[in-house]
Amino acid sequence: MNILFDLNHPVDVNFFKNTMLKLKEQGHNIILTYRPRGKLQKIVDYEVSEFNPIPIGKHYKTFFSKLFGQLYRDLLMFKFQRKHKIELSVCFGPTNAISSWFNRIPYLAFEDDLEYRIPFYHANLFSTRHIMPDYIRFSNKKTWKYKGFKELAYLHPKRFKANLNSIKNLNLVKKRYVFIREISNVSLNYKEENKSIVDIVSYLANKGVQVVISLEDDAIKDKLREMCLVLKEPVEDLSSILAYAQFAISSGDTMAREVCLLGTPCIYTGGREMVMNNELIEMGIMFKEDTVASIFKRIDLLMDDEVSSKLSNEISDKINNEWADTTEVILEHISEFIRK
Repeated sequence: MNILFDLNHPVDVNFFKNTMLKLKEQGHNIILTYRPRGKLQKIVDYEVSEFNPIPIGKHYKTFFSKLFGQLYRDLLMFKFQRKHKIELSVCFGPTNAISSWFNRIPYLAFEDDLEYRIPFYHANLFSTRHIMPDYIRFSNKKTWKYKGFKELAYLHPKRFKANLNSIKNLNLVKKRYVFIREISNVSLNYKEENKSIVDIVSYLANKGVQVVISLEDDAIKDKLREMCLVLKEPVEDLSSILAYAQFAISSGDTMAREVCLLGTPCIYTGGREMVMNNELIEMGIMFKEDTVASIFKRIDLLMDDEVSSKLSNEISDKINNEWADTTEVILEHISEFIRK
């Protein structure tokens, strides 16, 4: 079967990678496309080059240019799908939902972000199935629910085992460092303008804590090198680094969830109110903090090793007994269309 996977965000690569490998192993023809944007092309080339990924369209920044860009890309995808005789399209969100609808190709749209309402309803309108975690309070005849998180498509214990050598190669010691992730379009400079990520790193360093940091903003890397280990992008086996950290601080919501699902407490500083984070916040493994002062206070509480160990065990219980292996969920839905 000719199955199209169309990627729009870096996390889409990890989300679908195990599924694509399994389907290829079963003898299906996997066609991989993506919208060139940010670091997605580098990640695609690094992680899934064996599928010969094809760039289609381009990324725009303003609302109206994004609207035009999406419609034009759907026109390009309409032609591409016909040329390659696509029989099933599998995507995250509405990536090529319109072109698939016009071509009468079944479109499986995976989803986890109701807060981005325009893409959410766009996907729901044109998809054959709209598949999402059960914490999203939205349902109609197209929606299918599963229990868990999208990140468990690549972080479930069946899919990932942390490698201690990955931190030894960086001269790090298990549970004796703090990981920080700062993405360029979200800042830790919230209500206290005289404070910054530099102050947070300094606070940890003054406590004798080793800090490991991943940054998109090259401008402040030189300021931080003397105080912490600045990782070179792309980071090899980042998930193991997250799993062995004492705790983490992240302004990116996907990474904040990844950290928590690996059993590591995380301070989330991205500012978004997201239903997908609520269960992790209620469990006490994710902490949403909006000011540097509150981050300092949370850091002091998380320095207790017993707290981290207890939370890690609770996450393991949830994964083993309640939450699905999301790759199996993806494969189950695809298999139903393969049989048709």
